[in-house]
Amino acid sequence: MLAAFFVLVVEILENLAYLANASNLVLYLSKFMHFSPSSSANIVTNFMGTAFFLALLGGFLADAFFTTYHIYVISAAIEFMGLLILTVQAQIPSLKPPTCVLVDTNSSCQEVSGGEAAMLFAGLYLVALGVGGIKGSLPPHGAEQFDETTPQGRKQRSAFFNYYVFCLSCGALIAVTFVVWIEDNKGWQWGFGISTATILLSVPLFFLGSPFYRNKIPNGSPITTMFKVEFR
Repeated sequence: MLAAFFVLVVEILENLAYLANASNLVLYLSKFMHFSPSSSANIVTNFMGTAFFLALLGGFLADAFFTTYHIYVISAAIEFMGLLILTVQAQIPSLKPPTCVLVDTNSSCQEVSGGEAAMLFAGLYLVALGVGGIKGSLPPHGAEQFDETTPQGRKQRSAFFNYYVFCLSCGALIAVTFVVWIEDNKGWQWGFGISTATILLSVPLFFLGSPFYRNKIPNGSPITTMFKVEFR
């Protein structure tokens, strides 16, 4: 269970880093990037949908070509880069549209465009790619730490997933209360910064468990086998 403990702690940090921004992102896009409410909502749903769709890719790569260990590390690095980009943009005024008063009908709010928009979407979709890889690799990595050939191992693995959902919820609770409050009252650069620091902290914590991990060697995927049969 010691190996699984590291996975559970990492999940708290990872879900905190992701949901702290995703849950409040519509406000950031409309207030600071000057997208319309409908465009902001559409961007957020596309962002979140991409993240969860890419979880399928993360799981496939872990099964067919890499280990869940390697997919997590690569994905965490990608998410960190995305969050770092968003943090820098939130901190530096010249990387955002000029401030305006949305409720003032005489004020012309300039929607983010050009290089600023490219920076925003690069950050968002790097985060989506990283989140997808983590969500497709971290739960199975935790499951690999138990011997499913024994009754005790199967029982412990079942208990692990109960704890996993609990830790996921703990990360979400901290994200949508404490970090969202920080974003609304202290500034989005602090919210993005907390998420960046959190995902960065999760990587060395994950590495601390390396001596205890059991890593399943990839033995191919039913999907790759199907394509080999279909196109040979």
